[in-house]
Amino acid sequence: MGARFHGRGVHARDADRPGRGGATVDGVAGFGEWWGTLAVVALVAVGVVSLMGTSGAAQRPAPVDPSPQMLAAIAPAEAALGDVERAFASLCSDPVLLAIELEPDCETGVITLADELFDGFGSATLGPEAQEDVLAAMRIYLGRLRELPAIWDSLEAIELRGHADPRAVRTPYATNMVGSQQRPLGVLLFLVGESGLSESDRGDFERLAVVSGVSFSRPPATCPQQSRECYAEWRRVEVRPVLSESLRRGDWSRTLEDIRKSARQIRDDLAESEG
Repeated sequence: MGARFHGRGVHARDADRPGRGGATVDGVAGFGEWWGTLAVVALVAVGVVSLMGTSGAAQRPAPVDPSPQMLAAIAPAEAALGDVERAFASLCSDPVLLAIELEPDCETGVITLADELFDGFGSATLGPEAQEDVLAAMRIYLGRLRELPAIWDSLEAIELRGHADPRAVRTPYATNMVGSQQRPLGVLLFLVGESGLSESDRGDFERLAVVSGVSFSRPPATCPQQSRECYAEWRRVEVRPVLSESLRRGDWSRTLEDIRKSARQIRDDLAESEG
């Protein structure tokens, strides 16, 4: 199957972060349960900093370093993020998906269906050979997701997101918004149709699938220029796993790094005050 699309080139993938919800992962508490712990630790940290900044006090209690408790509080989130990162990394190494050049992105799990897979310019229908490859890819993709509890247990949706290029005679954004929605809808209807997925796969896909279009508002990172050479990369459909809010990797990664920096700063301030 891969020979037909050999040399297809690098797929364009953006790095949008998915999803909202409140699921847990592999027994790790979600947002609300351990965020309360972080709030308590933060209050302790504020108290320590306030004591350090008080001048003229006759007697001041010895400051207590809260950084160990802060780092311990974020350990569950770090473990959950690590599970998700390893699960996504394993998705992109499937040999069949690599052969047909429909392997997901190793960091986000996103599969990109390139413009050339569709049956002509502006068509919302996959070409005959592309139908076979996309169907095989989605069967493998769903099967692999089920084998990865870090993702499957927190999977809120599988989004089919359509993109268009900015060209249009009138009202480019509105015109291309319609076009960007038609292609992912065409892919969805093919996958859940008579020639599509098996009954079990179809049940999961119908439960999880969401269709969206973004017109031309999110150009591909690999070719963002508004030029004839790039427009084919703009026109694409992305198959995107949408995870719960507790696993929004970009947001949590920034939060964790902020807490690490705060812990290091408090530790340094305490060492300086004792010196």
